[in-house]
Amino acid sequence: MNHTSPVVFSFAKDFGATFLTESFSYVTKEIKRADDITVSVQQDTSAFSDRVNAHECYRLQIDRVDEKLHIQITHAGRNGLLYALFAVCKMCKANRFPLGATEDGPLFSVRGYIEGFYGRPWSHAARIKMLRYASSFGANSHYYAPKDDPYHRKLWREKYPDEALVQIKELADTARDYGMEFTYCIAPGLSICYASEEEFDKLKGKILQLHDIGIRSFGLLLDDIAPELYYEPDKAKYNSMVEAHIDLINRTDAFLQTLHACTLTVCPTEYWGKGDSEYLHALGNGIAEHIRIFFTGSDICAKEIHTDEAQTFFEHTNRKPLYWDNYPVNDAEMFMEMHMGPLIGRDRNLWQYAQGEIFNCMEYAECTRIPLATALTYLWNPETYDPESAYMQAVQANIAPHEQHAFILFADHLRTSCLKDENSHIMGQELLRCMAAEQAGDREKAKEIFNAYLSQMQDAAKLLAQQTDGIYKELSAWTEKFLLCVDILAVCGDILFAGADRKEELRKKMYVYNRNAVVLTAYCFREFAEIALGDFSY
Repeated sequence: MNHTSPVVFSFAKDFGATFLTESFSYVTKEIKRADDITVSVQQDTSAFSDRVNAHECYRLQIDRVDEKLHIQITHAGRNGLLYALFAVCKMCKANRFPLGATEDGPLFSVRGYIEGFYGRPWSHAARIKMLRYASSFGANSHYYAPKDDPYHRKLWREKYPDEALVQIKELADTARDYGMEFTYCIAPGLSICYASEEEFDKLKGKILQLHDIGIRSFGLLLDDIAPELYYEPDKAKYNSMVEAHIDLINRTDAFLQTLHACTLTVCPTEYWGKGDSEYLHALGNGIAEHIRIFFTGSDICAKEIHTDEAQTFFEHTNRKPLYWDNYPVNDAEMFMEMHMGPLIGRDRNLWQYAQGEIFNCMEYAECTRIPLATALTYLWNPETYDPESAYMQAVQANIAPHEQHAFILFADHLRTSCLKDENSHIMGQELLRCMAAEQAGDREKAKEIFNAYLSQMQDAAKLLAQQTDGIYKELSAWTEKFLLCVDILAVCGDILFAGADRKEELRKKMYVYNRNAVVLTAYCFREFAEIALGDFSY
């Protein structure tokens, strides 16, 4: 069915035009236009009373009458309608409309991402774009905390200049339009004197500046700071760092309670481990239960997150953890890795034991979109989450159809991360098949397998070499090494299957390849080169 004319939208009388915001306009423009589809909307606040996060649930009733489609959306809250419209949008793009009734809604209550990495902050345009994108995958929370925004951390006492403040207001307003809570985080821990009233007045002044532009959710970050008190007034007033932190958090929360409907999230200094440290126990029992506490899990960048860890955290802090999940971030010592694989290693039942998860992003905004989409898919329904299926959907949402196969062959080498996923799944499989055929004495079969894979890799390299914008611009360092990888594979094939005298050339190329610190292929690539060389000498 080819659609060319406008979609017709009709709304219940009591709903009116209250949803005609930026987000509604954006989503409806994305829906493929059709004169044979009618979308009508009704709000029923009691419709999903038996489900968690009822206000974010929706039901679609799709019927075909006289070759025309009618889609009835029932929702309990604004976010439910937004997610329903995104679902219809995706159906229109795929031109697939499952007839009958379908009901959907998220399991995790807090779902989102944080710009909390070390490195160059995202541009304002990239931030706006990410808000829209994350919302389409069910995100309802964004935490603003770029380590290298000077007014967030180093210059926390100073108020934002007018131009920057206008941009933050636009971010907060856009987030609200897309059903997302925008949390502004401030990180005074590097230099604040906790005992100083003057310092606290500076903190309140900064909060008021942001409150005046409509921000109602705040984060107080005390991570990555020295574990001991530094200033003499602090040493005189407090017996420990945690005592100072409890005092600061409680005073900040009390101040926020005097403002309009404000919330507070805290990142403690001890934000990872078993969740049972003396610091966390004292902090959790010393601050109000409504204050959220970030926790990264058993490690700073946790390979896995399990429900028993969340239960331990709850037992010691009197609240469920809000996970600051350090994936797909690739800052610090990980900067040579590109974390493009799907989220793995998170418990399917974690939603019952945690307030939610907020995923820390990469400096590379375009690259972040693919792994973030898989993470948000997990947060929507962790019980049915399939990493590889989510990954393919993320690639399809971000890469042009004619580029997807080439991109997947390339991104096969961009999965190494704290999650202990491994690079080169496809390459390893194909080279193993090739070597198995060779070991079995079937050289022609080995050659056929290798040449088929090499041909696909060369086609991918040719396409990638022509791409310079968007995600490909961010991937340029990895693309450069990938092109050399494909060149080396071709030389290996000439040596193994054509008897070419190119071993010295191969040694030189492998030397250059190995000198490049960018993380790409797994050991299977080096092993294949060693087989071609017939030794281990390069």
